[in-house]
Amino acid sequence: MENCEVVTYLPFGGCCEEALNAYIGIFGGRLLFLSRWNEKNCGQKNFIGKVMHAEFVLGKTRLAGGDVLEAEASAMAAKLMIHLNTEEETRKIIGLLEKGGSVISALAPHPEPDDGGMGCIVRDKFGVSWILTCPNPKK
Repeated sequence: MENCEVVTYLPFGGCCEEALNAYIGIFGGRLLFLSRWNEKNCGQKNFIGKVMHAEFVLGKTRLAGGDVLEAEASAMAAKLMIHLNTEEETRKIIGLLEKGGSVISALAPHPEPDDGGMGCIVRDKFGVSWILTCPNPKK
Protein backbone atom coordinates (compact mmCIF):
# COMPACT_ATOMS: atom_id res chain seq x y z
CA MET A 1 0.00 0.00 0.00
CA GLU A 2 2.99 2.36 0.23
CA ASN A 3 2.72 3.13 -3.48
CA CYS A 4 -0.90 4.23 -3.33
CA GLU A 5 -1.86 7.83 -3.99
CA VAL A 6 -4.42 9.52 -1.77
CA VAL A 7 -6.44 12.02 -3.79
CA THR A 8 -8.77 14.52 -2.15
CA TYR A 9 -12.27 14.32 -3.66
CA LEU A 10 -14.42 17.44 -3.67
CA PRO A 11 -18.19 16.91 -3.93
CA PHE A 12 -20.29 19.66 -5.50
CA GLY A 13 -24.05 20.05 -5.77
CA GLY A 14 -24.17 21.05 -9.44
CA CYS A 15 -21.36 23.63 -9.82
CA CYS A 16 -18.33 21.34 -10.23
CA GLU A 17 -17.31 22.53 -13.69
CA GLU A 18 -17.52 26.20 -12.70
CA ALA A 19 -15.52 25.52 -9.52
CA LEU A 20 -12.77 23.60 -11.35
CA ASN A 21 -12.42 26.35 -13.93
CA ALA A 22 -12.19 28.95 -11.16
CA TYR A 23 -9.57 26.97 -9.22
CA ILE A 24 -7.46 26.31 -12.32
CA GLY A 25 -7.69 30.02 -13.15
CA ILE A 26 -6.59 31.03 -9.65
CA PHE A 27 -3.85 28.48 -8.96
CA GLY A 28 -2.89 27.31 -12.44
CA GLY A 29 -3.19 23.66 -13.32
CA ARG A 30 -4.96 21.46 -15.79
CA LEU A 31 -7.90 19.15 -16.21
CA LEU A 32 -6.85 15.49 -16.57
CA PHE A 33 -10.23 13.79 -17.04
CA LEU A 34 -13.90 14.71 -17.05
CA SER A 35 -17.03 12.61 -17.50
CA ARG A 36 -20.64 13.76 -17.34
CA TRP A 37 -23.91 12.45 -16.01
CA ASN A 38 -26.24 11.34 -18.83
CA GLU A 39 -29.64 9.67 -19.31
CA LYS A 40 -28.12 6.19 -18.90
CA ASN A 41 -26.20 6.75 -15.65
CA CYS A 42 -28.35 9.28 -13.80
CA GLY A 43 -31.92 9.10 -12.58
CA GLN A 44 -32.13 12.83 -11.83
CA LYS A 45 -32.85 14.92 -14.92
CA ASN A 46 -31.42 18.10 -13.32
CA PHE A 47 -27.97 16.43 -13.14
CA ILE A 48 -27.79 15.37 -16.80
CA GLY A 49 -24.80 17.14 -18.33
CA LYS A 50 -23.24 17.88 -14.93
CA VAL A 51 -19.82 16.50 -13.99
CA MET A 52 -19.94 12.85 -12.90
CA HIS A 53 -16.19 12.63 -12.23
CA ALA A 54 -13.23 14.89 -12.86
CA GLU A 55 -9.54 14.64 -12.07
CA PHE A 56 -7.34 17.72 -12.17
CA VAL A 57 -4.04 19.15 -10.98
CA LEU A 58 -3.55 22.40 -9.05
CA GLY A 59 0.13 23.21 -8.68
CA LYS A 60 1.71 19.85 -7.79
CA THR A 61 -1.46 18.43 -6.24
CA ARG A 62 -3.80 15.95 -7.90
CA LEU A 63 -7.48 16.30 -6.93
CA ALA A 64 -10.78 14.80 -8.00
CA GLY A 65 -14.39 15.88 -7.76
CA GLY A 66 -17.84 15.75 -9.22
CA ASP A 67 -21.45 16.81 -8.91
CA VAL A 68 -22.87 14.38 -6.37
CA LEU A 69 -26.47 13.36 -6.10
CA GLU A 70 -26.58 13.52 -2.29
CA ALA A 71 -28.66 16.43 -1.04
CA GLU A 72 -26.02 17.69 1.40
CA ALA A 73 -22.97 18.05 -0.85
CA SER A 74 -22.42 21.60 0.40
CA ALA A 75 -22.07 20.34 3.97
CA MET A 76 -18.71 18.79 3.09
CA ALA A 77 -16.25 18.92 6.00
CA ALA A 78 -13.00 18.66 4.01
CA LYS A 79 -10.74 21.70 3.80
CA LEU A 80 -7.85 22.31 1.46
CA MET A 81 -4.60 23.76 2.78
CA ILE A 82 -2.36 25.80 0.51
CA HIS A 83 1.14 26.89 1.61
CA LEU A 84 2.10 30.13 -0.15
CA ASN A 85 5.45 31.93 -0.24
CA THR A 86 4.58 35.52 0.74
CA GLU A 87 1.96 37.57 2.54
CA GLU A 88 1.35 39.52 -0.69
CA GLU A 89 0.67 36.32 -2.65
CA THR A 90 -1.61 35.08 0.13
CA ARG A 91 -3.64 38.30 0.18
CA LYS A 92 -4.08 38.08 -3.60
CA ILE A 93 -5.44 34.52 -3.32
CA ILE A 94 -7.74 35.57 -0.45
CA GLY A 95 -9.19 38.28 -2.69
CA LEU A 96 -9.82 35.83 -5.51
CA LEU A 97 -11.37 33.11 -3.34
CA GLU A 98 -13.62 35.42 -1.30
CA LYS A 99 -15.48 36.71 -4.39
CA GLY A 100 -18.96 35.37 -3.77
CA GLY A 101 -17.71 33.65 -0.61
CA SER A 102 -16.52 34.83 2.78
CA VAL A 103 -13.45 35.10 4.97
CA ILE A 104 -14.00 32.82 7.97
CA SER A 105 -10.84 33.96 9.78
CA ALA A 106 -8.67 36.88 8.63
CA LEU A 107 -4.99 36.48 7.78
CA ALA A 108 -3.09 36.77 11.06
CA PRO A 109 0.06 35.39 12.68
CA HIS A 110 -0.29 31.89 14.09
CA PRO A 111 -0.18 31.74 17.89
CA GLU A 112 2.95 30.53 19.68
CA PRO A 113 4.75 28.23 19.23
CA ASP A 114 3.80 28.27 15.53
CA ASP A 115 4.17 32.04 15.18
CA GLY A 116 6.68 31.80 12.32
CA GLY A 117 3.72 31.59 9.98
CA MET A 118 0.42 33.28 9.22
CA GLY A 119 -2.88 31.81 8.19
CA CYS A 120 -6.53 32.37 7.37
CA ILE A 121 -9.59 30.44 6.27
CA VAL A 122 -11.72 31.43 3.29
CA ARG A 123 -14.94 29.69 2.22
CA ASP A 124 -15.42 30.18 -1.51
CA LYS A 125 -18.72 30.60 -3.34
CA PHE A 126 -18.83 26.85 -3.96
CA GLY A 127 -18.76 26.02 -0.23
CA VAL A 128 -15.16 24.77 -0.11
CA SER A 129 -13.03 26.03 2.79
CA TRP A 130 -9.40 26.92 2.06
CA ILE A 131 -6.73 27.23 4.75
CA LEU A 132 -4.10 29.61 3.36
CA THR A 133 -0.72 29.89 5.06
CA CYS A 134 2.48 31.84 4.48
CA PRO A 135 5.61 32.82 6.41
CA ASN A 136 5.20 35.62 8.96
CA PRO A 137 7.28 38.50 7.54
CA LYS A 138 7.82 39.88 11.07
CA LYS A 139 9.66 36.74 12.22
